[in-house]
Amino acid sequence: MRANESRTPYRPQGNAPSLVAESLSKSFLSGNVRERILRDLSVSIMPGELTLISGPSGCGKSTLLAILSGMLRPDAGMVRALGQDLGLLQLQELERFRLMHTGFVFQGFNLFPALTALEQVVLPLRYVGLPLRQAEEQAWSALEEVGMGGRARLRPSGLSGGEQQRVAIARALAKEPELLFADEPTSALDAGNGMKVIDILHRIAKRHGATVLCVSHDPRLISHADRVLTMEDGRILDDRRTDAAIAAT
Repeated sequence: MRANESRTPYRPQGNAPSLVAESLSKSFLSGNVRERILRDLSVSIMPGELTLISGPSGCGKSTLLAILSGMLRPDAGMVRALGQDLGLLQLQELERFRLMHTGFVFQGFNLFPALTALEQVVLPLRYVGLPLRQAEEQAWSALEEVGMGGRARLRPSGLSGGEQQRVAIARALAKEPELLFADEPTSALDAGNGMKVIDILHRIAKRHGATVLCVSHDPRLISHADRVLTMEDGRILDDRRTDAAIAAT
């Protein structure tokens, strides 16, 4: 238990997927033109893996991530996350679901300038109802796991871009989410820091049994992913296991 209310972790049966999307469609209005972003897209995502969604800008990959994470409603179709049909949840229920079961990592880090690394990670744990001492213990553990224990007392201005992204990952990881979503997590980083972030995300999937879904056009991620979904024009054109994933089976 991490919060004051009951929380039952999702335990998939056999090879059951943790995320299922069926016949998703989504359009946005641009001026007087309605542009279709997703076109009758269906996909299943498995726990314990790092799944990469790749493709050119505008192909719909970030929109797909937003819908699968419950941050955006589709125009048509169904998303089932951890056995829960997200379309049946009211807004407050959906927000609570994301708070209790999901973590997010973004391109821009989204850290608070006035807070130390430790305080950044403690904050969401307090939102889920943890006492301060327990929240700090879990925050320290998450920071240590991403190699930032020694920088925990520093604010973002004292950290490099790669270090800030690792703090953002620790913030997402500290809740021990079943679902971890990452939107372009390496695009603002140099090669060395980008590789560290990729390795951390892959390790989280394996060590914690989490579903890690990452959107990126960064080719460095491909060899570290277990599965690569290639999108174009709102559809998945290719779905393949990587050499690393095949070798591990």
